[in-house]
Amino acid sequence: MLCVDREDFLSSEPGGLHDERQSTHGWPLVFLALLCVGAAIFAWRGIVASTEQFTTGEIGTGVVTLAAVSTWVAGAVGILHNGRRMRLLAWVMWSINAVLPFASSVFDDALVAYVSPWFSAGATYFYLPTIGAILALIWLGWSSPSQIATRNGG
Repeated sequence: MLCVDREDFLSSEPGGLHDERQSTHGWPLVFLALLCVGAAIFAWRGIVASTEQFTTGEIGTGVVTLAAVSTWVAGAVGILHNGRRMRLLAWVMWSINAVLPFASSVFDDALVAYVSPWFSAGATYFYLPTIGAILALIWLGWSSPSQIATRNGG
């Protein structure tokens, strides 16, 4: 296995890559931190609820609860990392988190636990999970490297 130091790729030498992007500061940092806090809350509540559901024989509800938790955690990790593949992962996860809460409220909440961020479009948490997912999609579009280059005249 070839092991290469990160500094070799981020050097300013002609053959290396140079990453000039700055870290997030201000309200975007607060927003990303809130998404991570939300993911941690949903993970905790979802794991506890799905454990209870598995022990009572509600396997389908437990699996859907874990799926909701997994998409939130993967979306939070993807939006924080900011690499090309992780941004793609974040787009997929936040899209799922924006669409499935509405789908679960339109069809049937029978398979969605009350503690899930997908229950009745996020009604358990005052619709904050759905609003957060939509805002995360907006952030991903706005903070896209191509959009930043366009805004900066590059």
